[in-house]
Amino acid sequence: MSNTALALLPLALAYIMFTLGTGLKPSDFKVIASHPKAFFIGLINQVVFVPLVALAVVLLMSPPPAIAFGIMLISFCPGGVTSNMLTYYAKGNVALSVALTGVVSLLSVVTLPILITLAFNHFMKDQAGSISAVKIGVVMFLLTTLPVTIGMLARYKFTDFMVRRSGILNGLASVFFVLIVLAAIATNWQLLQEQLASIGLELVLIIVTLFIISILTAKALQLSWFDTKTIAIETSIQNSTTAITLAPIIMGVSTLPVIALPAALYGVLMYVIALPIIFLIRNKN
Repeated sequence: MSNTALALLPLALAYIMFTLGTGLKPSDFKVIASHPKAFFIGLINQVVFVPLVALAVVLLMSPPPAIAFGIMLISFCPGGVTSNMLTYYAKGNVALSVALTGVVSLLSVVTLPILITLAFNHFMKDQAGSISAVKIGVVMFLLTTLPVTIGMLARYKFTDFMVRRSGILNGLASVFFVLIVLAAIATNWQLLQEQLASIGLELVLIIVTLFIISILTAKALQLSWFDTKTIAIETSIQNSTTAITLAPIIMGVSTLPVIALPAALYGVLMYVIALPIIFLIRNKN
């Protein structure tokens, strides 16, 4: 991947997060008051439960340190607009999905630096130098929190324009997402060929486990099916773009490092697994 293309990755991520913000409005967060139990279950799932499942799989399968850290990295990056879109197709609670995405995206400026630093110190202490939680926090603020906030302000100030252009804005964000995933795969193509079976198995195990356990726990806590399938999607869909963009910043390199590969592969596999599941559950009452 060229240095120019790599330099554009943060801008692409900032744009994707901006489009997320343009889809948010104050009324979207009213669902927190109307569905508090569902919201907080979804929030805890994304911030706590997903990393724990990923850690359990990593400890069970014992992949190489860089791959292990890469798997943990993608588990720290909750889904963006993708989860909202899939929730809509699944006939789930889109308002709940949007609220969860917005809140967790804003919280990521705090959660990601802490979780990334802990995982890096555990898995990469003998593989690379140290990292700065403060630096990652600043990067997260500039690339996620700030663009989301600007997008929300743009939606508030230029509502009609943003609503009319939402299809174009989201379409371009989707293009950026696909290009980032393909770039990460292409950059690490040889390693992917060597590790595909093991990495793919680990990621599939994580995604399927998240779907199953999130559905079972939501039903055990007596959530409606409308909310249950929403939480299952929010829990299982991760933001590959954020993980891939952070990878070279974390490693301090000028190309996409190995730790970006699990995120790129997750970005593909989550669709492969989620779409058939959504087809099965979308009309279930």
